[in-house]
Amino acid sequence: MFFAVAVFSCSPLLVAARPASADLGQFSLATARARFGRILKLVGESNAPNLIGVRKWRTLVAEHREDIVSARTHAQFAAATNRLIHDAGISHFGYFYDEQWKYWHMRGVFGSSDAKIAHVGIIPRRIEGRWHVRGILEGSLCDSVDVRVGDELLSVDGIPYQPVTAFLGTEDRTVTLRVRRKPGLVYNFKVTPVKESLYNAMQQAMYKSVRIIEHEGLKFAYLHAWTTLGGGREYDALLKIQDDVDGLLLDYRDGFGGTWPRALAFLLGKDRDSSEMRINPQWTKPLVILTADGTRSAKEIIVNEVRRYRRAPLVGEPSVGHVISVGGIRRVGDDGLLMLPGHRFKLEGKPVLPDYPVKRKIAYSAGADPQIRMAKQILAERIRQQGHGDEADAQ
Repeated sequence: MFFAVAVFSCSPLLVAARPASADLGQFSLATARARFGRILKLVGESNAPNLIGVRKWRTLVAEHREDIVSARTHAQFAAATNRLIHDAGISHFGYFYDEQWKYWHMRGVFGSSDAKIAHVGIIPRRIEGRWHVRGILEGSLCDSVDVRVGDELLSVDGIPYQPVTAFLGTEDRTVTLRVRRKPGLVYNFKVTPVKESLYNAMQQAMYKSVRIIEHEGLKFAYLHAWTTLGGGREYDALLKIQDDVDGLLLDYRDGFGGTWPRALAFLLGKDRDSSEMRINPQWTKPLVILTADGTRSAKEIIVNEVRRYRRAPLVGEPSVGHVISVGGIRRVGDDGLLMLPGHRFKLEGKPVLPDYPVKRKIAYSAGADPQIRMAKQILAERIRQQGHGDEADAQ
């Protein structure tokens, strides 16, 4: 079973992206009503009403119906629909459309042959009405220039930044990405977008994130685990350098969930098909795990088990408590996707708390990362404590 905002079993997905045009996002009254009718049908066929409560769901639909069916653009329709879904109070339930980054990520996870989009490796987040860099995929275009987490994304060749539409049709030609690092400090970066699956880009980024960091005379392996999907070659890469390092910084802060067997085998040696626990990890050296709002779904199951068996301290911010499986992804019209919830797990609504709470401001942070600074300090202490213990044993 899968646990991520982007893992699903579903019907065939959509056709290629529609071209950019100001009027294609317009909705007629009939379109809004038909699309909402389709959503209600799909929800009714899923486990969502049972998870929410049938009576509560019907009440919420009645309260939100008018706002949804009166929408006159796709953006308005999506926003109104997601207000209804938000009030339902469960995770892995949402409506996405083709001008959103998450829409294309979900299609890429499914492996749709036309799920390719022009991008430069930025993971965006809207903060107080402005788009900012939340993350940068390792090995991507923006990883090779001085774009930093926290930068406000202003424009692409003069077009106001939007995660998808600003790059439409720009693949394989150089464009100017304009960012604001802080008030009064604006940079222009020349970048050449590539058109590819965002899922594939994220898999490549995880593998390329594996590296050795030197700190106070020690060597740390590092992995930025954007998701726990894929074949796990990033964990294989870590195991190849285990003998060359003193410990591991495992960064679970960003991205999505996925599945847990490969990660648990790496961290704990847990046998998925057994009720018994075997503390026989593939990674045997000290480690610290970074957590934040990107620590969700399957990642929450993983870090909860790690904490339960005292395998490693958690540094950063609480997870989000989104631990319902994805029950399916269904198409709505020719440019919308509805994510439906599946099975509720005990961690739903119960964030996993860090052992060492450290807040990280994103907007205008210029890449500053107090969480990883703290994680390095804690890992160094654990390595030295273990070394002292080994010396005492030898004596």
